[in-house]
Amino acid sequence: MNHVVGQYVRMVLAPNARMGTITKLRTRNGRTEYLFHHDSRFDDVLPDVWQMESELEACERPTDAQVAAINALAKRGA
Repeated sequence: MNHVVGQYVRMVLAPNARMGTITKLRTRNGRTEYLFHHDSRFDDVLPDVWQMESELEACERPTDAQVAAINALAKRGA
């Protein structure tokens, strides 16, 4: 599945807290890369990073309550 600009996604390797949107696309060496913008509601926000399609999966945008629960778990080190 090809992702599109504006789509809400999560990183496959850290799906519970690394969620955000795709803000740009680029093609390098014949492969499409996606600029991942981490959702600023999370406490531990990553800088924008280019990802391959296989590193992202589409998901629903979490509610503010879900983000608060994820942030609380991260603070406890869970």
